[in-house]
Amino acid sequence: MSSKYQQYRAKHRSMSDIYHQDPDFQVFREGLKQREGQLERKIEELRERDEEFVKVVTRNNELETSLKVKEDELELTTGVMAENADLQAKVAALTAELSTKATKIEGLKGELNVSAHKLATAISESVSLEDALYISRSELIGESEASGRRAVGLEGRVKELEAELTALNRQMASLRAEDASRRS
Repeated sequence: MSSKYQQYRAKHRSMSDIYHQDPDFQVFREGLKQREGQLERKIEELRERDEEFVKVVTRNNELETSLKVKEDELELTTGVMAENADLQAKVAALTAELSTKATKIEGLKGELNVSAHKLATAISESVSLEDALYISRSELIGESEASGRRAVGLEGRVKELEAELTALNRQMASLRAEDASRRS
């Protein structure tokens, strides 16, 4: 048994010497250490990219919320514009009606010399209606222009947000593709 022990001990020493002194094993150990270092760097890179991905997803959620708010504002602006269009149609109808009444008044002027006082009253009412119509038109034009400018501004902002969202989605898809390629 002692000889077997001596034999195994001699084999163990020779293997230990080969492992510690053989340049091939030393290169192998150094290669393993380099590979460990590379793997640690890769793990750190993946952690950083994961953090980036989380930030991008968070930013995307913020942009979606902002976009929803802008869409709601745009819907409200669209409603205001529709209401303005209705008001313009009413003003046009009132203008046509006013024009018709003015024509009738002018036609009846010659026939109603007896009712000059009534005619003067009707003319003064017509003038005040025209003034009110002019003021209404001016206000309506001002409101319409302001609504149009606001709508254009909102549309521009929506387009900017959509472009930013598209860029973020592309970046997110790229990061997912890189992550998937690393995993495979």
